[in-house]
Amino acid sequence: MVSKARLRQVDSMGRIVIPKDVRDQLQLNDHPLTLQHFMDRQAVVVTKATTKEPKEEHKLLDEQGRLLIPADIRHEYEWEKGEQIEVDVEEGSILLQGLLSKCAICESKYSLVKIKGMFLCDDCLAAGNQAIAARWQRVFDQLFKEYTDYCEKSVTFTDIEDVHQARVKGRRLQTLLVFLGVSQDHKLLEKLQDAHKRLGNVRERDVLVYAFEKRARKEENSDHANVYWKVRELVDEKRQKEQNKLENNLPKIINAKFVERWETFTARELQKRVLSLDVQERVTQYENHFAEKVEKYKVAVDEEGDSSKSALKALHDVRITSKELRYIYQYLGMIYGRNYADYAKQYKEYQRQFGDINDIRDWLSEIKNYRKKIDAPAEHVQAVRYKLTEDLQERAKKIDMEI
Repeated sequence: MVSKARLRQVDSMGRIVIPKDVRDQLQLNDHPLTLQHFMDRQAVVVTKATTKEPKEEHKLLDEQGRLLIPADIRHEYEWEKGEQIEVDVEEGSILLQGLLSKCAICESKYSLVKIKGMFLCDDCLAAGNQAIAARWQRVFDQLFKEYTDYCEKSVTFTDIEDVHQARVKGRRLQTLLVFLGVSQDHKLLEKLQDAHKRLGNVRERDVLVYAFEKRARKEENSDHANVYWKVRELVDEKRQKEQNKLENNLPKIINAKFVERWETFTARELQKRVLSLDVQERVTQYENHFAEKVEKYKVAVDEEGDSSKSALKALHDVRITSKELRYIYQYLGMIYGRNYADYAKQYKEYQRQFGDINDIRDWLSEIKNYRKKIDAPAEHVQAVRYKLTEDLQERAKKIDMEI
C-alpha cells in the first residue's frame, strides 16, 4: 500500500527530514536503517536494518528526524540543495523520489530513463523509438523506390533528367546511410557507389553537351562559337559510349539481388542504427568536417591564390560536403520535425555559388583534354580557354565563405 506523498527539501548538508507521522508509523526512531537506490525509479528505499547487514552501512535519523543521503546517491540523482523530494510509505519502507522523477509523457514513476533533463519510462521511450524508426523507414522506402525507378528509366535514355534524378537519389541514399554509421565497405554502399560512378559518367557529359551548346549559341565571336561546337561534338561522342556502358552494366548492379540486400538492411540493421544514433553529435561532426574543408580552402587561397589548382580543388571538396549537409538537414527536418530547413537553405546557397565555378573548371578541363582533337585553329582554342579562365578567376574572387 502506498500512502499520500509528502514533500521535503534536501538541505545544505544533503539531509531530508522524514515526517514525524512516518517515523512513528514505521517506528524508526533510534532504529538503524539501510538505504537502497533504484536507478530505474530514480528513487531511494529506506528500510529497517537487519542483523545480516554490515553495521558500517547502517544509517540513523538525527534528533530532528533528518536522514543523511550519501553524496554518491545525491550526485547520481542530481539532488542538490533545495531539491523537492517526495516521501512515501510503500510496503513498510520509505520511498524517497524526486518530485520530477516521473515520465514526462505518462507520469509513470517506474522504469525511468533521464534524457536531456527529463524522464521517460521504458514504455514511452520504446514507443517513441519505434515512431522515430518508422519515420526513417518511410523516408528510406520512398527514396529507395524513387532511386530504383529512375535507374530503370535512365537506361532508356528517353529523358536525360532520368539519369540526373537517379544520381541525385543515389547520392542522398549514400549520404543518409553514412550518416547512420554504415561503413564504406558495406555491400549496399559499394553497389550504390558503383552505380553512382557509372551514372555520373553519363550525367556529366549530358551537362557538358548542353553547356557547350548553350555557350556556342550565345557566343558573339564566331571563331569562339566554333570551338564550343567542336568540343560539344567530341563530348557527345564520349557520352554515347558511356551510355552504352551504362545500359549494359547498370541493370547488373541495381538488380533483384540489390533489392534483396536493401530489404535485409531495413529489416535487420536500420532500427538498430537509428536507435543508437546521437543526432546532434553526428551533425556536429559533419559541421566540424565542413569547417575543416573551409579552412583548408582559405589556406590554399592565402598561399596560392583563389583560382589556383589547390584552391579550386579545396573549393570542390567544400561543395561536396555542403551538399551532404544540405541533404542531411533536409531529411532530419522531415524525420524529427525540427527547424532544420534554414540550415538546408544555407548549404544549398553554398552549393549554388560553388557550382558555377565548378562548371567552368569542368569546361576548361574538357577543352584541355580534347585540345589536340578539336577541329579549330589552336589560337581560337587558346582564346576560349583564356576567356573562361578570366571568368573563373572573377567568380573565385566573389566567393563568400563566412560561416
